Amino acid sequence: MPPLPDILIPILAVVSVFLLSTTALIFRMVQGRVKYWEPHVEKVRQGGYVPPQPYFLTALLMRTLCIILGFLEVGPIKILGRNRLPKSGPTIIAPFHVDAGDGSIISSLLGIRTMYYLIRTTEVTGLRGWIGTLTGAIAVDEESQEGRAKAFKAAISALANGGPDVTMIIFPQGQLVPDEEVRRTDFKSGTMAIAKLAARKRKEPIWIVPIGVHYRTDPSEATMFQKAVQALGFKKFRNLFGHQNYGAYAIVGKPFKVTPKAADLDEIARGLTLQDDADKATDSYVQRLMILQKAAKKRSAARRRSKHEKSTT
Repeated sequence: MPPLPDILIPILAVVSVFLLSTTALIFRMVQGRVKYWEPHVEKVRQGGYVPPQPYFLTALLMRTLCIILGFLEVGPIKILGRNRLPKSGPTIIAPFHVDAGDGSIISSLLGIRTMYYLIRTTEVTGLRGWIGTLTGAIAVDEESQEGRAKAFKAAISALANGGPDVTMIIFPQGQLVPDEEVRRTDFKSGTMAIAKLAARKRKEPIWIVPIGVHYRTDPSEATMFQKAVQALGFKKFRNLFGHQNYGAYAIVGKPFKVTPKAADLDEIARGLTLQDDADKATDSYVQRLMILQKAAKKRSAARRRSKHEKSTT
């Protein structure tokens, strides 16, 4: 091999120094961020703690990860009524809780919009504790009254002290409903109580956005990617979190307002404001959710019929 020209030797030396310096700088930055987040991760795992809001790039990275996981676990996600999301103001997104993939649906809906959400402490162990902390998780220790009370106060604090457009995700049932049947007995009034107390602290209304969610579980609706994964022998790859899904429909409903004062009767009649009483407010929310859930199932059935008709012609 011929020797390098003399002029290239100093150039290669400079490039090598630059690459080594850049690598060292990136390593120190990552090390610094890990050191910063580590105590917050531990507090989140203990429950009842509001983590700091991540920087833009961190939020972008985490939300991208959630969307990728959603693509792998859920499949194609179709969201209808996205324009109904409030343009501004503190907001609680209150979806029907059907599957672990609901988190991916909400990530697709909100993009990199900063958010908090309630989750069980059992779901923030190990690596999931880091992902949860970096995506705004407020963990709930449901094994004790003290743990539930701490999380309740933390949720109010996050909404009351967040920015002008703070967003929180709460599943009012507090548990999965795999059969997708909306039953009033499954819903707790805690979401409305959190909204009411946060509204009083902020001295402004809190928006509540109901969302109907329906998963497609018929293997005939699998996409080419999903069929390829199955053909390669990874038959259980996509049901690590429950049954296999082949896509989902989410329908965003008309938002309600929870006001810091007694609800206006005229606004209640027009469906703009929820009742002041948490139980009655939950009744109204559930009634609207039933309509959204039926609409999501109807949309999915129409798509299935259309796909079948195309395949037979």
